[in-house]
Amino acid sequence: MIGLFVRVLPFWVREPLLAVFGVVFSGFLFYAAVRDGEWAMAAIGAAVAAFTAVRVYQINRALDARRHRRAMESAQRTQGL
Repeated sequence: MIGLFVRVLPFWVREPLLAVFGVVFSGFLFYAAVRDGEWAMAAIGAAVAAFTAVRVYQINRALDARRHRRAMESAQRTQGL
């Protein structure tokens, strides 16, 4: 099911959904770590949060690149007129 989710959805839909899932999942892991007093869950939660932060950074870079590409294309069209 997750493989189908990853293959079918485009990047602009899939990645924000995975980022939201990562934030929620790491929050649950942190809550469980505090509730149960287990450091292993906190470490896993920190790893999930770090991975999610890297994914969010990559999403922002991809969106910036897309925005800059569109600006360059529109500038080239106006110069060509």
